[in-house]
Amino acid sequence: MIIWNPWHGCHKLSEGCEHCYMYFLDRKRGVDTSKVFRTENFDMPLRRSRNGKYKIQSGMQLFVGLSTDFFVEEADAWRNEAWNIIRQRPDVVFRLLTKRANRIADCLPPDWGDGYENVLLQVTTENQKRADERLSILLDVPAKHKGFMAAPLIGPVNALPYLASGQLEEVLCGGENYDGARPCHYEWVK
Repeated sequence: MIIWNPWHGCHKLSEGCEHCYMYFLDRKRGVDTSKVFRTENFDMPLRRSRNGKYKIQSGMQLFVGLSTDFFVEEADAWRNEAWNIIRQRPDVVFRLLTKRANRIADCLPPDWGDGYENVLLQVTTENQKRADERLSILLDVPAKHKGFMAAPLIGPVNALPYLASGQLEEVLCGGENYDGARPCHYEWVK
């Protein structure tokens, strides 16, 4: 798994954020996670090795923004540059994950159309309330590839009505694993 964090930092948004792993890890490093800043890895997908080839090879997948939210408000000034990088690398799959489904449509680039072939839009759905809220928004957004992550799974999620749409091609699931981790019951995963 390769991670691209063009910016770092986020604001807790919902009950799934209560024990956010980034807040835990940043606290250990003395970093204030609530301050969003552009990282020195902003242009990582465009970096080349000495032989001139991209360091991120063709066909690879990048998990985007695991130390942030791709659609966090403070990144609005940088997002168009990030979209430009994504456009320049149609040979790489960019997996964008967000809890801010309500911001996706307003933050898409002007040439988005029905989506970029190399972008998988995903929302997180930590419980049924957030699944109903975020998946219904995601299904209304034009995109060639969509999925969701039931994580941190802190309650059961019935995604069958959303899966029936045929638009969701991937579902990931996971629990919490740092300070204050709440249980993730196997029945919920099934």
